[in-house]
Amino acid sequence: MDDFQDFSLTVPVQSQDIQLDQFLSKSLPLSKARIHQAIEEGGVYINKKRCQEAALQLQGGEKLRIVTLAHETLIPFSKKQIIWQQSPFFLVHKKSGQYAQEALHRSQGTLPDELARHLRLNPEQTKQFRPVHRLDRDTSGLMLLCSDPKQLQQIQNLWHSHVQKSYLAVVSPAPDWDHKRMTFPIGKRRNQQGNYAVDQQGRACDTEAKVLERSDGKALLQLIPHTGRTHQLRIHLSHIGCPILGDHRYAGKKHARLMLHAHTLCVQVPALSKNHTWRTDPEEDWQWQ
Repeated sequence: MDDFQDFSLTVPVQSQDIQLDQFLSKSLPLSKARIHQAIEEGGVYINKKRCQEAALQLQGGEKLRIVTLAHETLIPFSKKQIIWQQSPFFLVHKKSGQYAQEALHRSQGTLPDELARHLRLNPEQTKQFRPVHRLDRDTSGLMLLCSDPKQLQQIQNLWHSHVQKSYLAVVSPAPDWDHKRMTFPIGKRRNQQGNYAVDQQGRACDTEAKVLERSDGKALLQLIPHTGRTHQLRIHLSHIGCPILGDHRYAGKKHARLMLHAHTLCVQVPALSKNHTWRTDPEEDWQWQ
């Protein structure tokens, strides 16, 4: 049985007044315990809306979807990850393996959810707690979150004009250049494996890369994204033949983790009330030499 499962079904009219968990137990090849876990984690949807109420009475005719991912290890949140806070903004050092936002199969156990629990936000506040920008699950480093929708919208509107970021990445093989600017456009659609690719008809992208160190056929790079497309850094480096170590999605060699780290973050007024520059080094799992 595959680890990832995605079921869709319609509740028959004659099944009205049955509880959600009971209907799913009768209709799917999943144990009651697994169904309750999926509901609790946020992997069950009714008419495209997430539902975490196992005892909900169905009326008949609803469109259901249940998404599960087995054998998943979550990286727990620690209050030591909080680097800076000025409500409604919170800056954390995200660990590789932590979810930066809700996934299709879960809302519980993500970094926003864990941080909201630590801050003892009420359910309505927790729903509004969102990352200001995205980091892939396996990328570590600086991530800013916000608990106020209006201020979130304001800083996101200013993000590309008043924020600068840099990343560290280890690539293999090492490139034959010391500095490179990559402007390959990236397509708007994923393939069946969920990956994007360079596409001349795609959206404009711009990545600056500088070699900081070389060792045993690998290289440590500083990366500056001048645009913010999904998987941009990973795609650009893979496209030129030096994928990030541990990036199995984009042809990277096998490694203990994805060797990509959000290293610096500079936010300027008026995106925040004061200019801020933060830097955080990778954790102990950053081994490449």
